[in-house]
Amino acid sequence: MNNMSSISLQATQNEIIRQVLNTQDIHFLDKIKNLFLKKEADDACMVGEEPLAGFSEALKELKDYRDGKIELKPLDDLLNEL
Repeated sequence: MNNMSSISLQATQNEIIRQVLNTQDIHFLDKIKNLFLKKEADDACMVGEEPLAGFSEALKELKDYRDGKIELKPLDDLLNEL
């Protein structure tokens, strides 16, 4: 990961951490917790080409976002989809 990607990742992590720390809604925090538990279970099941395909798609979406081709969903919307 290059320095710019690392800085962007850290900025995103910090923003999410601030939002979580400022949240008083226990149901919302439970959704976040379950999201991480689900991701850990999904990661444990990935084998062969599957992890690389998911990573490749994520990088494509990031590039499209940076190029202004797509907009990202707010964190609340993503969590409500779960």
